[in-house]
Amino acid sequence: MKINFLKRCAATLMAVSVLSTGLTVSAAENTAVPQNAPAPTVSDASGTDLPYDQYLSALLDVCFRNDARAFVALGLGSEEDAAEIYNSILDAEMSSLDLDSILGTECPESLKNDFRTAMAQLLANARFAVAGCDLQADGSYKITIVYEKMIFFEPLMNLYTAILTDLATTWLSDPTAAPSEEDMMVQIFAALCSSMNVCLENATYAAPALTTVSFTPVSGIYLPDIGDIATLEKKLFDTDYIDS
Repeated sequence: MKINFLKRCAATLMAVSVLSTGLTVSAAENTAVPQNAPAPTVSDASGTDLPYDQYLSALLDVCFRNDARAFVALGLGSEEDAAEIYNSILDAEMSSLDLDSILGTECPESLKNDFRTAMAQLLANARFAVAGCDLQADGSYKITIVYEKMIFFEPLMNLYTAILTDLATTWLSDPTAAPSEEDMMVQIFAALCSSMNVCLENATYAAPALTTVSFTPVSGIYLPDIGDIATLEKKLFDTDYIDS
């Protein structure tokens, strides 16, 4: 029992690592123009007249900030289409985590909602702005993005680990009064959610820097490069602390 408990404690820490990867990659995979979008015009992401910097900015606004204004203005789809893209990203992350399996018990819906809200806030707090669009010799477009890396995961892991240490010390000091193993895991996950909220409220940012995202024609349609989107994610958040 003790070994399984420690494994699940480790799994909750791994949840932080899972959170730090895949969010914007999922976003890029969900940026195809909805099938019920308006008839092809500037919104079909093809041809040289499309302002690709505005196109990418609109997609990132939807995926990170749940802001559909530019998405709708460019004719990429409706507010409902944008909401579907945004929610599908969070849904995919929640499904991939499988919190019930991580905790070894049923995770309360309130905690699932807390975690989902924290993930949404993490995305919303990312700092970036699309700054320019340049046509390349190969016919692709390179979009320049100004960003500030959020220092989030390092303070999160420090705070969360300290809370886990305090909880373990309390439980070990009087084993007879300790909660059940299932309740322990729920408390541990609740500590993760609260730690995320604290670190989001106190997040700091590195100095502004530049990165680029390429748009390459695929069957006549210009789509953002998935590798560049993944790189953008690593630049927006201090995921290197988790990966190292």
